[in-house]
Amino acid sequence: MSRKISVYLITGFLGAGKTTLLKNLLEFSQNKKIGIIMNEFGSVGIDGTLVKKEGIDLIEINNGSIFCSCLASTFAEGLIAMASTPIESLFIESSGLSDPSGMEKILYDIQPKTGDIYDFRGTICIVDATSFIELSQTLEVARKQIEYSHLIVINKADLVDSARLNSVEESIRSLNPVAPIVTTSYGRLDHTWLQQNLEGFPLPPATSNLNCPSNRPKTLLLEADGVFEREKLKGFLQSLSDFAFRIKGFFKLNEGWHYVDGVNASISITPMNIERSVSQLVVILKTRQPVVDVIQKSWKRHFSNELHIK
Repeated sequence: MSRKISVYLITGFLGAGKTTLLKNLLEFSQNKKIGIIMNEFGSVGIDGTLVKKEGIDLIEINNGSIFCSCLASTFAEGLIAMASTPIESLFIESSGLSDPSGMEKILYDIQPKTGDIYDFRGTICIVDATSFIELSQTLEVARKQIEYSHLIVINKADLVDSARLNSVEESIRSLNPVAPIVTTSYGRLDHTWLQQNLEGFPLPPATSNLNCPSNRPKTLLLEADGVFEREKLKGFLQSLSDFAFRIKGFFKLNEGWHYVDGVNASISITPMNIERSVSQLVVILKTRQPVVDVIQKSWKRHFSNELHIK
């Protein structure tokens, strides 16, 4: 029997918990040879650092969606490269703004180069219980992530009441009536789901992909040298929350290096055992209006160090 690589696509909107879910799934796969393709919208990869460990083959694809024409060929090349490695499972984490409806077509299109080595087991969508209803009412990509997933994980259930959870489930069911729904917190998922062929839950026919260069949101890279105070950094980050979907990166504080993770007004700053040459934040904007001057003014209210914005 020819060798097969099980493929799982993890999708979900910005900040829903995709990387946390992936880290938890990797804990159940410690005895397997694993490959990861990590896709981020910002120009600098952040999440790859969080999952990188010995024995894992990792490809990072940044600065857009792997399902956009601007990166589709890079994604295909990554899949072709992974096919020649001795991995048993491949996890693909798409960016939070990705439309996953074209996944199966991409796997089909690369078969002349890879053969039938890939066994696509399904798309897992993780949903933030605190924000999904509002996002799905305004953003088509949030709805398509649900419509084109075989398993849906409602995350952050500990942060909402039962009435809200019921409303989230109803909203999901209106978009996808067949996929199983799992409710959890902290991105936990029973590993037995990986033993199932989730493709048994049918998806609708693929439609035009929403990811294209003309509608991609603007992203900024913020860089600064020096050592910073936690409370001042918190104040600066809160000032960005009104116009940012997502803020993430690494900052050097008095206590050492920290991972910064921001979704809307929720900001966490967690110690990390890493070394970086410079503090960096990736900011994915909700608006196309110019905000660089606003960010610089806020920075100067909190810090004397120079801030570089790209």
